[in-house]
Amino acid sequence: MKNLFITLCLVLTSLTLTAQEAFNGIWKNEGSSYLKTILASDYAVLQCFNTSFEEQDVITEEIFDEGETSFATRLHNPDNGYKVTIEYTLITRDSISIKYTGDVRGTYALTRLY
Repeated sequence: MKNLFITLCLVLTSLTLTAQEAFNGIWKNEGSSYLKTILASDYAVLQCFNTSFEEQDVITEEIFDEGETSFATRLHNPDNGYKVTIEYTLITRDSISIKYTGDVRGTYALTRLY
């Protein structure tokens, strides 16, 4: 029953937040020094990049796929050769799930800062 309730909440959330604009903002993962900035319009995610003031670095992601409440990017860090594909899924207005595949694997939660 608990799983059914969670699924119902996710479905209702996805029906009310179908515009890509919901991804727009600055996002933070507690385990990283990088801030993820996503620029989006009502119809598309326009740009996605990571900024670390601690490491004085900016890494741009290449957007290659978009759905109503998700999108996917490729990230290549030339400093260390790190290559990953990242799948973004909107959970709520202020949280995103990101799934890494490639040189690093795992699923993480991002929280909106702005």
